[in-house]
Amino acid sequence: MNYSQVIREQIQQGVIVCPKSHKKLKIVAKSLLSPAKKYSYHANHVPILITDSKLLKLYATQSKRMNFEYTSHVQKIKNNLFNKIRSYDYRTKHSLNAEQTITKNLNRNAVCVSIGGGPVRTHEQFINLNIGLFPNVDIVGDGHQLPYANSSVDAVYSNAVFEHLHSPDLAAKEMFRVMKKGAKAYVSTPFMQSYHGYPNHYQNFTVSGHTKLFERQGFKVLDSGCCVGPTTAIRFLIAKYLLNYLPKPINYIARLLWEPISLLLGPLDLLLRNKDTAHMMASTTYVLLEK
Repeated sequence: MNYSQVIREQIQQGVIVCPKSHKKLKIVAKSLLSPAKKYSYHANHVPILITDSKLLKLYATQSKRMNFEYTSHVQKIKNNLFNKIRSYDYRTKHSLNAEQTITKNLNRNAVCVSIGGGPVRTHEQFINLNIGLFPNVDIVGDGHQLPYANSSVDAVYSNAVFEHLHSPDLAAKEMFRVMKKGAKAYVSTPFMQSYHGYPNHYQNFTVSGHTKLFERQGFKVLDSGCCVGPTTAIRFLIAKYLLNYLPKPINYIARLLWEPISLLLGPLDLLLRNKDTAHMMASTTYVLLEK
């Protein structure tokens, strides 16, 4: 799919709009004009739809780790067989089914947005929106100010993003604003995970906290529960503990010794992840929403 062409068409159709005024944008050379503001239309056809240019610069300077992790070199390392096995998280069938629900029966012209998307693409129809210009990011935008017209979006996907949003209620409200009536969204967010700032980490969510967040904005919660189970939570928390709190070089040795034990423990989540109590120590929780 030619994503830059899809973006251009959605701008011309008034689907992608000024995030501040929600007015239609006009393409002029390498810029996008609205009554409220002028935006950059990047050379590779990625619109920079951030209302606060200082925020964009601040994020770029404070997100060196993410910029490094999203480089093609690091992505190749992450995608080798050993690291795929090491990072496999034994997601629950319920969460996978919920994720697939949002893409069922979509027509080829459906407007689908992955908030915080990139460098991977969850589904070929999803446009990746991220606050940083990383690989496979199609729109640079802020989850608190989505650059979409009211009731214009057919499906929303967001994985491991809401913990990084300083005002999650505002972001949930924006999701509700841009989605069409009957549109569905899938959101997964950490619960039992350590702090990981990209550049900031504001909160984690229990299942009940997750559901209440979106119910407050008017969403109907179709399903919710454990996304990644308790064994994965323990595995990664211990790894972080060993690395961050033991003195050097003991921390690196301990982490290496823990790795094979962690890999052996991983399959326990095949037994635990679907238990009614799995959400109590889940690594991540999920919600399936409908407007």
